[in-house]
Amino acid sequence: MSIEAFLWNYQDGEPIGFEFATVRDLLATEDVDWNEEFGCLRVRFQNPSDSVDIYLGKEGPHTDHIDGITISRPITHPEFLDQIFRIMKLGDAMWFYSDETTPVFVRGADPNQYPPDLLKQLGEPRFVNSPAELLHQEP
Repeated sequence: MSIEAFLWNYQDGEPIGFEFATVRDLLATEDVDWNEEFGCLRVRFQNPSDSVDIYLGKEGPHTDHIDGITISRPITHPEFLDQIFRIMKLGDAMWFYSDETTPVFVRGADPNQYPPDLLKQLGEPRFVNSPAELLHQEP
């Protein structure tokens, strides 16, 4: 089973997503491809094994809007973590993993932007100050 990571952005209890162009620019590296068929950005870093598929949705380039971000096989590469951290700072974005649903927010974000029942289901929020803190944490 593969691990996925999710990045959501809510305001007043409703999903507001992200601007496609902004997210794409923040995720870009020197080696990046857009797969239109799947609405997926393949981002590669220096080492060929350091690549990640980031699903933004097929309509993103046409509407400049994405509902949320799904990352297949998230990696620990410092540049990737920095990119995700910068996206989280665009709003009250929440990061969590498929196998560890603890919602993670950048310190200063407002988890009260999310529906209370959603937060209750995911667990007690954790706040981070740096990109490295986005990695899985032991309970």
